[in-house]
Order: sequence, then structure tokens, then C-alpha cells
Amino acid sequence: MVQKRTKWTDGDGGQEEGRHHPLTTFEDLLEVVGENGRWNVLMFLMCALVGFGSPLREMSYQFLGATPDHWCLVPQLVTANWTQHQVLSLAIPYSNATGDYESCRMYDYDYDQVAAMGYEAAMANRSSLTTFSDSPIECEARDFNRTQYQSTVVTEWDLVCDRLPLYSTTQGVAMAGEMVGAAVFGNIIGIWGRRPVILLTSIFAIVFNFLLVASSSAEMYISLKFVTTFLNAGQYLPLFIFAMEICAVRYRAAAGALFTIPWSLGYMAVPVIAYFIREWRWLQFAYAIPTLYGLIYIVWLPESPRWLITQARFKEARKVLTWAARVNKKTLPHDSVVLAAMASIHKQSTLEEAPAGRAGTGPWWVEAWAGVVGSLKHLVILLITPQFRVRTLIVFFCWFSSFIVYYGVAFNAINLGTNPYLYVFLGGLLEIPSYLLLLWPVMVFIGRKKSMMMLFLVVGICIFSVMTLQLLNSEGSEGAMVGLSQAGKMAVTAVAQLICAYTAELYPTRLRALAVAEAAIFGMFGSLCAPYVNDLMGLAAVWSPSALFGTLAVVSGLLAIFLPETRHADLPETSHITSRRVAGGREEEGGGGGQEDQEREVRESARREASAVENINNGTDNPAFVSDP
Repeated sequence: MVQKRTKWTDGDGGQEEGRHHPLTTFEDLLEVVGENGRWNVLMFLMCALVGFGSPLREMSYQFLGATPDHWCLVPQLVTANWTQHQVLSLAIPYSNATGDYESCRMYDYDYDQVAAMGYEAAMANRSSLTTFSDSPIECEARDFNRTQYQSTVVTEWDLVCDRLPLYSTTQGVAMAGEMVGAAVFGNIIGIWGRRPVILLTSIFAIVFNFLLVASSSAEMYISLKFVTTFLNAGQYLPLFIFAMEICAVRYRAAAGALFTIPWSLGYMAVPVIAYFIREWRWLQFAYAIPTLYGLIYIVWLPESPRWLITQARFKEARKVLTWAARVNKKTLPHDSVVLAAMASIHKQSTLEEAPAGRAGTGPWWVEAWAGVVGSLKHLVILLITPQFRVRTLIVFFCWFSSFIVYYGVAFNAINLGTNPYLYVFLGGLLEIPSYLLLLWPVMVFIGRKKSMMMLFLVVGICIFSVMTLQLLNSEGSEGAMVGLSQAGKMAVTAVAQLICAYTAELYPTRLRALAVAEAAIFGMFGSLCAPYVNDLMGLAAVWSPSALFGTLAVVSGLLAIFLPETRHADLPETSHITSRRVAGGREEEGGGGGQEDQEREVRESARREASAVENINNGTDNPAFVSDP
């Protein structure tokens, strides 16, 4: 054990001798350089502010792709200077079901004859007009009402009627980019480090977000949209990890909630900017401007000292920690002590890695095949390990449900028939209290499991209430639907953030990153499905998206019953899970329990989990391995 008599800076700028302080973990080093000093705060703010630009790419399709009222374009009548009302009266069928003119069909008249007759004569002799078909036909082009929107990607490339799925794809591909980006960069940042990935994605994000303005076709726009959100994942993920890695354990709950505040501010900025800019290319240009913020990382962002230590790059880590200590007005121990502590921490991290497996036991092709099988087993180890199987299936389903409901409710303004600017702004505004006033207290005082059950059920009740009002279709219900929808949005916002932290607490260290990454893929798949549910199901029945979202929320809340509670458990550095305690025998987060027999039982359960994982890695099975009590 490496020890050093540390010197702490007092309030008058002097120094006083402290007790011998063991430097055995990175948290010990962080305590020496300062846990909440100026450097920590500046690094956290610099990382968190990237969240402001994320919703400008993910939540803007309702404005970039706004769909104005539209109807079939009749070129002959437009050339003859017929008014919009005259064209609708004669050429467009009226739907009694919707109380409006149809958007995608027109009567099949001989419009050259109609234009020659003029409006008055054509309406007076409508029954005698020449027709080529007895029933209305699908039209090939549309005319749009440009009163509210000067241009959108929908009006630019006619993404309505039979091309409506292409419109949904403009948002679906954004979620696909996030999903692929999380999978790709989630592995790369562990190999390359945080800083190189952040710099690379920040530079390319600037290029591709501005290039999106010059899209010449829907296909080009969709392709570039995928790239921009792919790069966004490569920015956001390593910056979030970096922020957590320089944050002391005692501040991580607060940091996790505060990190999302810039996202909420960006969310609110989406409709505000769109309200003043009604031409989609200039709107996209405005949304791209915040990507320039990424240039500051070139100068100010260091590599994560925690990651540098795990890679045995001790001198670089010491340089970063020295900078942090200087800014925080702290004094590091002697270099030899710091380097020895880093070597000790590095040794611990390598001992905690999963065994590489048996090598050198046969021909190269046998070893290669064994490596492939081992990799495949690693990908599905959460499902083939009996101790984790049911837990993992529930976690995956809850991630899918929370994300599809979150984005589904966020994008559902058109099906509610409400003002999209106000609806989206309120959605962003209410995220702040959902994080600070809802999520934080329930996690601390109620626990993860009960909180998730309660929040999912609240979401279900709110969304089913919205569905009921949509079915009744009563006058003056718009305000109630918006209120209930936003209440459900608050609850699902909290549960989506809760499940991220909860998933990390449900698995040992060696499986935690894999569990969160695979669960996130299911969540991103849910967000990918959301625009198709709203646009296509909502077209068939306006209440059907709410029915689906409410059902998924209620089922997820009921399934959460089968998950274990983790409120009083530490995040382990190995597979062992121990009770979280503080001085005086009290448990953090207001918990009870903590007796030795309980801790022994938790440690034994962790040992069995690690044993089962080891058996599967070695190609054996353990039929005596049972699930959590």
C-alpha cells in the first residue's frame, strides 16, 4: 500500500499537515488534487454543454420536416389562375370523416376542358364534365399551404402520401445513427481513449452538420442525417464518461442529473429558433452553429487521467493531475509516490479484467475458432448466464419501452392537434423538474425498483387518459390532452434516466459496460420506431400511438417487480457487491439494513454470479446456479 503524508491547502492559502492518506484507488488521487475544485467544475461544464446541441439534431424533425396542409396539384387550373378555394371546391374530394378536403386524391376530370370553361361554368355544369375515371385517383404532385412554413424538407421533396414513410425515415435514421454510434464508439473509446474520439467527432460534426444545409435530395438528406447523429453519439458518450470519471463518488448522483440540464435547454431552443426561422435550410444552418463549440476541446480538453492510468501512461496522467491540482490550489505528493500509486491502481485494473481464455492448446485454426466462439459467447453472456437471463430480458424490454414512449410522446404533437412550438417547448421545460424534483428524490428515498414501477405506471395512466380523450373527441379537450401528455412526458423522462443508472447497478463491473451498451441498443431501437408509430399508426387511427405507448409503460412497470433492489449496494470494482456505508453506521441514501449477515449473503451471491460467468467463459455449465431470491 502506498501512503503519503498529504498537505491540504487551508482557507488562508497556507498548508497544514494531514494524516497519512493511502493512495490505493483513483478516488484517492482525485481527493488529493481536489474533488470539487475549479478544475473539476470547469471540466464538467465544458463536457456537459455539448448536450445543448444534441436535441437540435435529434428533436428538430417536427420543424425541419413540418407537414403543412396539402392537396393535389392541378397544373392546368393553377395556370388558369384559379384560387385555392376554387381548386378545392371542384377538384378535391371532401371527407366527411375528417371534416376536411382529402390530401392525396383528386377527381379525374379533363382539366384542360375545365380550365377552358372557367370556374363558374364548370361548377354549374359539373355533372356533364368529361371524366377519365368514375372514382377519385391518386395524384402525383401536391400543392402546400405555405402560410406557416415557407419551406420544409417535406415541401421540398414531397414527402407525403405514398412518400410518407420516407418522411418518417428522416427521423428514424437519426435514431439509427445514434444507435450505431453508441455501439461503435462505445468500443473505440476504450481503445483510443476519450480525447481522440471527441476531437475526431467534433471536427467532422461541424463539417457534416453544415453540409446538411446543401442537401439536394431526400436521399442525400437522410444519409447526412445518419452521419450527423452517428457523430453526435461519438461526442456525447465519451464526454459523459469523462465527466463521470473526474467526479468524486459522492457527487455522481448530482452530476448525472446536472449533466442533462444543457440537453433540456437545447430542447427548449429547438422550437424557439424554428418559430423565427421558417425556411428549412436557414433553420438547419442555425441548428448547426452550436457544433462550432466543439473546437474548444482541441485546446482545453485533456485525456481522462483515469483511462491513462489503466493504459499505464503514467507520465501523461501525472501531467493532467498536476494541472488539476494547480488550478484547484492543491499540492500533489512527490512524483515517485504518485507514480507508485498509479502503478498500483493499474495493477488492480488488470487483475480485474476477465481472463483471456485458454491459449496455445492447439493448432492456429482451433484457437481462431475458439476466439470467435468466445466473442459470440461474450455478446450473449447476459442471456446464457442463468443468474442474469430473466433480469436482462426485463432490462432490455424496459429500455425499449422507455425510449419509444419518450420519443413517441415528444413527437406526438400532430396527433394531439396542438401547437407544436408550445408543445415541444413545454416538453423541454418540464425535463428540468423531472430530473431535479422527481428523479433525484425518488431514487434517494424510495429506491430504484419501486421508483421505476411507480413512474412507469404513472406514464401508463397519463397516456391512457390521453387516448380516452382522443376517442371521445370532445370539444375543448386539447388543453387536457396536452397537460396529461406532458405529465406522462415528465414521468417517462425520469424513468429513462433512472433505468440508465439502475442498469449499471444490476451487473458486476466485468459485465456492466456490456449490459449498458446492449440495453442502450434496445433503447435506441425504440426511439427509431417512435416516428413510424406516430406517423403511420397515427394516420390509421389517431388514438393508436397512445394505446401502444400506454400498454408498453404498464407492462414495463409490472415487469420491474422481478428486478432486485440496488439502493443500498455499492458499485463494485469486482464482482462483489457490498452495502454502502458512511461514518457512524448510517447508510447513504436514507437506507436501513447493513448487518453483517446481509453483507455476507450479498457477497456470496456476487461470488456465485462471477462463478457462473466464469463457467460459461470456460465452456462449462453449472446446473446448481439459481436465480436471485
